[in-house]
Amino acid sequence: MGGGDGTVAGAGWRTRAKRYRLGRMAAALWRLRRAPAQAARAEIVERADQVVGRVPPPRPRLPEALTVFSLPAGPGSQEALLDTVDSITAAHAGSSGVIVVEDAAPDARESAVRAEFPEIEVQHRRFPTGGPPNLWPMLEQSMRMALERHDFQLFVKMDTDAVLCGPGFSGKILERFLDAPRAGVAGSFRVRCDGEPEDHTYHAEVLDDAAGEDPTIEAALNQARQTGWRVGDIVQGGIFCVTREACQEMLSRGWLDWERPWHSLVSEDLAISLFAVASGFELLSIGDPDGIVAVANKHLPLPKEEIADGPWVAAHSVNNGLHGESEHELRAYFRTRRAEWRED
Repeated sequence: MGGGDGTVAGAGWRTRAKRYRLGRMAAALWRLRRAPAQAARAEIVERADQVVGRVPPPRPRLPEALTVFSLPAGPGSQEALLDTVDSITAAHAGSSGVIVVEDAAPDARESAVRAEFPEIEVQHRRFPTGGPPNLWPMLEQSMRMALERHDFQLFVKMDTDAVLCGPGFSGKILERFLDAPRAGVAGSFRVRCDGEPEDHTYHAEVLDDAAGEDPTIEAALNQARQTGWRVGDIVQGGIFCVTREACQEMLSRGWLDWERPWHSLVSEDLAISLFAVASGFELLSIGDPDGIVAVANKHLPLPKEEIADGPWVAAHSVNNGLHGESEHELRAYFRTRRAEWRED
């Protein structure tokens, strides 16, 4: 059948690879098709806010925030964002910092967010990322800000379709890290809370393809392989936690300088998992049946009552319930339950 350069099989492989990359670029362009119009709308409302003086001054530095939460906010996410922030404030009572990275979102902009939560830091992006899997620039931006402004122990990335569903989040996460001193990133990893295994093969294929055209990914992948890392293993992006030491080490080694190609399929959770392992840290599972975060991609992995009454301190995704509940129903349920924390 042939193989290698110049053979029939080799030519066929190169043709398939070229078609794959062209298809990937076309898909990336499709995701970005509305970006210019969105950016224009966001800039108009942002300037209008500035003219009428509705944007409050920057918050004072809170140097001793135990945990800094990073929330990426896209267009149409204002209501969900505010509810997610409310769950954070209920669980932490002023001991946390929150950084919202607003992805050129006309609704979830600084004036609207800070009108409800004036202590929150909001970063405005003038041109949108286009959404998943393009969220790396937002994660990297907020991680740098956290390192510059806060003396934190935990950096937590949460999507706006995630909520904290129990008090004591930071303390319980830190306890898990104390039991795993080599860990740098924790989340749902390899096995979900309902016992379902997570597939790493897709992510491995993405990395192998990216390494051929991205020197940073190739270098990180080579270093991660030397640790015995199973290529493609990641902590799921809906909720994950990073120690300050891991954040600082990734910054020092230059991994946060990675300029993600616009057509790349490397998501922010895959990148942070790769860079953490390449920096000498391990990934920690806190989302398995013995864990404390309940995470699935498009829906809650367990019944809402089991999540609220169990050991779980965070849940994703509240877009849909396991038994068909709507996002509105789920958020109302968890909002009622966290009202009990405040009474305690």
